[in-house]
Amino acid sequence: MIAFTFFIRLVAAWMLLAVPILLAAEPLAAPSIPTIFVCGDSTAKSPGDIMGWGTPIADYFDAAKVMINNVAHAGTASRTYFETDWPKVLPQIKAGDFLLLVFGINDGGLRTPPGLGDEVDPVSGYHTYGWYMSKMATDAREKGARVFLLTVTARNWWLNPRATYRNGTIVTQQEGYDPLEDRIERGTGDGRYTQWTKDVGQRLNLPVLDLTNLLADRYEKMGRASVSVNYKDHNHTFPAGADIVAATIVSGLKAFRESPFTPLLSAKGRALETADKKYVTNPQ
Repeated sequence: MIAFTFFIRLVAAWMLLAVPILLAAEPLAAPSIPTIFVCGDSTAKSPGDIMGWGTPIADYFDAAKVMINNVAHAGTASRTYFETDWPKVLPQIKAGDFLLLVFGINDGGLRTPPGLGDEVDPVSGYHTYGWYMSKMATDAREKGARVFLLTVTARNWWLNPRATYRNGTIVTQQEGYDPLEDRIERGTGDGRYTQWTKDVGQRLNLPVLDLTNLLADRYEKMGRASVSVNYKDHNHTFPAGADIVAATIVSGLKAFRESPFTPLLSAKGRALETADKKYVTNPQ
């Protein structure tokens, strides 16, 4: 009994000495780092053998400084994303985060009422494209996030006065066809969504990257044949094509005045040339 009591006292004494040492060795919690949320459609996130730009863009940022959360959803428009995905995404956003917001390619097909106004369609009960974009941007900004609007990506949709195309491949060709005359579509819906996104940015005093024209200018320099091999169809990119779009976006993000993205870049991101400032609109 005496021996057992001595053993208990010995263990207790060891615990008194060991606990402070163990506590001192406990690693400190890592400081919270910001997250870049990518909110968009299949051009930003796609399954299978295709890929959206929201996946490879992570390689252009330093994972020790910022996280990329690609919460884009294939097939969505501003309206359907707001109804189904946004209620799950918004609670994740915290002060200091970033939101890259881009919609428009699917809005016409999914019957989002056109325009920017606050009116509600009397038949469907839907708001306008501009209302949904403004609401998501305002929601995120109220939580302390920095919101950046991106106009719709340029698609693999080509025009030429002497040829017609399907998914970048010639269907008909007239005499005198010149590939140097190939021009790419500049914004879904005759460019209306590109302009409406810029209008939302102006109304809310938000930074806007004109991805439509930045990417279109790059594609026209590359040429139709070089661009088309990176697409499965007129919308969806293979991994190499997704990386081209991602790199183009990062070059544009670097062009903003005192860009908050620059300190967060990886060596790969820092190596990219900064886009011309004509493609960005800075808040006043």
